[in-house]
Amino acid sequence: MSSNEPTLTFEPAPRRKLVETVAERLLEAVRTQPAGTRMPSERALAEQLGVGRSTVREALTGLAALGALDIRHGRGVFVASPAAPGLGHEPVAPALVRAQTNALIEARLVLQPEVARLAAARRTEADLRALERVLEGQRRLATGGSADRATRLGVEFNVRLAEAAKNEVLAGVVRSLFHRMLDRAPRLQELADGFGTWDVGEHRGIFQAVRDEDGELAAARVRDHVLAIRALYERLGEG
Repeated sequence: MSSNEPTLTFEPAPRRKLVETVAERLLEAVRTQPAGTRMPSERALAEQLGVGRSTVREALTGLAALGALDIRHGRGVFVASPAAPGLGHEPVAPALVRAQTNALIEARLVLQPEVARLAAARRTEADLRALERVLEGQRRLATGGSADRATRLGVEFNVRLAEAAKNEVLAGVVRSLFHRMLDRAPRLQELADGFGTWDVGEHRGIFQAVRDEDGELAAARVRDHVLAIRALYERLGEG
């Protein structure tokens, strides 16, 4: 190979695009099948499409949100009614985003209130200082500045809160969860006017409950916060 051949550098292909491609291929196949047809297993589809099972699972969930498929837990995945909107020519990408966003919010509701409860019982002064630094950064960016930076500081608050719970397994799960949210969920900082100011106020209330070692209040405030975010996604047509 010639040493003069140019070297090209590419960014990794976004996972979302891979899931969309798989979903579109599955939808084309689904349109040819009568209602009630059972789909091949995730493993079989992954092998046929040359992708991981998690990619197939995400695509199937999105098509179910579109109405093209019916996921019957413990029984399999089936083609929905031919009259379902998803069997027409509706765009696949928005359905995939909605399905992934809903799954992430559901995971947050299960996990984060208990993380906050533990953080209230186990936090140290160093944890409180770290949380306060993040809150101050959020406050400065609430009414201006980089929306991306503000989003990442919001994520950092949640990660720092998990670290204050002093359980490395939970902290790792929270990091992974918010990595997925950054990668796949719509960014409310960019979609909703005033979100930054609201978000820092919500985080401040959670911080105060953790600082005061009030686990019940911390858990309740986190749950209410996540429910409000879910409602906002729904209002914006993203959930």
